[in-house]
Amino acid sequence: MRKGQGVRGSSQRGWRHGVCGFLLLMGMGSSGLAHAALPGQPSRPASADPESPATLGGRWSVLVQDVRGGAPVLSQNATAPQLPASTAKLLTTAYVLHNLGAQDHLLTRVLAQGLVAGRVMGPLIFLGGGDPNLSSRIFPFNGKTRRGPALSPLRDLAEQLWQAGVREVPDGILADSRLFPTEYAPMGWTPEDQRYWYGAPISALTFNDAMVEVLVRPGAKSGQPASAEIVPNPLGVIRNGVKTVGAGEEVIPLRLEIVGEHWVLSGSIRARAAPVGAMLAQPDPARFAGLALQQALLDQGIRVTGEVRVRARGQGSAAPQRPFYPGYAVLAQRRSPAVIDAVTVVNKVSENTHAEILLRDADLARGGDGDTHSALARLRDWLLREGVIDQQAEVADACGLSRNARLSAADLVRVLAQSYQQPWGALWRASLPVGAEDGTLRHRLENLPLGTVRAKTGTLRDALALAGLIRGNHGQEYAFAILVDHFKAPRAAIRSRMDDLVRRIALGESAL
Repeated sequence: MRKGQGVRGSSQRGWRHGVCGFLLLMGMGSSGLAHAALPGQPSRPASADPESPATLGGRWSVLVQDVRGGAPVLSQNATAPQLPASTAKLLTTAYVLHNLGAQDHLLTRVLAQGLVAGRVMGPLIFLGGGDPNLSSRIFPFNGKTRRGPALSPLRDLAEQLWQAGVREVPDGILADSRLFPTEYAPMGWTPEDQRYWYGAPISALTFNDAMVEVLVRPGAKSGQPASAEIVPNPLGVIRNGVKTVGAGEEVIPLRLEIVGEHWVLSGSIRARAAPVGAMLAQPDPARFAGLALQQALLDQGIRVTGEVRVRARGQGSAAPQRPFYPGYAVLAQRRSPAVIDAVTVVNKVSENTHAEILLRDADLARGGDGDTHSALARLRDWLLREGVIDQQAEVADACGLSRNARLSAADLVRVLAQSYQQPWGALWRASLPVGAEDGTLRHRLENLPLGTVRAKTGTLRDALALAGLIRGNHGQEYAFAILVDHFKAPRAAIRSRMDDLVRRIALGESAL
């Protein structure tokens, strides 16, 4: 691999010296291991300087290359497979646009066998269509996530049902998520991930990002119940079970658990502590969506009796015959935002569950049955066929949350560069966060001209990544990727070094 290869022109000598110097500053010698011990070798002692390379540590895979090709500007361990974290979404969203098209839409439908004098015959069917944005999220994305009232999309369905003449649902609601199998624990996701919004279950019928926001305040003293604000909480199905504990007692993290017919917000908070907020995963997204629809119907004045039931499909089970409900009437439906808007949310905000759902939608579009094995196999086949990844890559999920995933900087740079040859490429590149402007880069890469950097971030407990595009101050455009894992330094120090490298390339600085 080449290290510090310069671009053409008068700055070539400065590039070689500047980039090589930067690699030494990061502790990336010829091995690129930043003072991390190789197998069978003793670790080097850390320097007293908290910003020293020895303290930063970690494994670095770096590649910077002109999007038009040619020799790399910078290459260091560029083909080494490492944890990509959320930069893996670059591959998924490219694949989704390639297979679904930027302007495709997904439909969530409400059906019935019949309607007699305002009464629905049989259960009301709430049929999931693989829309990750059945929520109050406001589109188009503009700088940051904006939302309306949580139940607004379901109130829209309830209004349509009222206009269709529905006044009573005597046999309850059947929430059907069989379009693809529901997956609760993908390989490589930890139990800790699955408590929070970013590790929510993957379902074809998902409401409010499969997430619930809670704000918990302690009681006055140990033993008293805590108070909790829970949004959304349709029909009050989520009960507050959070306890207040004293100074010497264990604080149990907040989580949602299913207990019988209800969900319980469990955990504890210390007395006199500040309020604690969390965005928690819904344990059963399809049932939660059905309950939310029932709440919206009741608010609309439609009487609902009977229970909310779920019809789901497990991993490895056969796909149901389509159409799912032949002869049933569609009484209401919600059309999703365009696929490019969904992709923009995935890339700007780094929505894991959305990426997983869209991957399964793309698999269905290619003739698969939407299960995890089918979806990942087709994604990997496409990436290999397009020459994006090599055989060393491990495509373990759609979003990069899996600790089994492995990509290199070269893999990521290839998909970025190849996007210039694709009809969907310009829209895809525009979906990336913009430095110092929006998404996960809103507070990074400041002091550069606006629009200089568009890039996808990635964050795990022991891995950080950044991959995207840099517009140089002389009009050059570079694709780049920086992957760092197994580091010892604080995340802020690693991010600072990554951002500094990007900034220097953008400004064309030849000296450190």
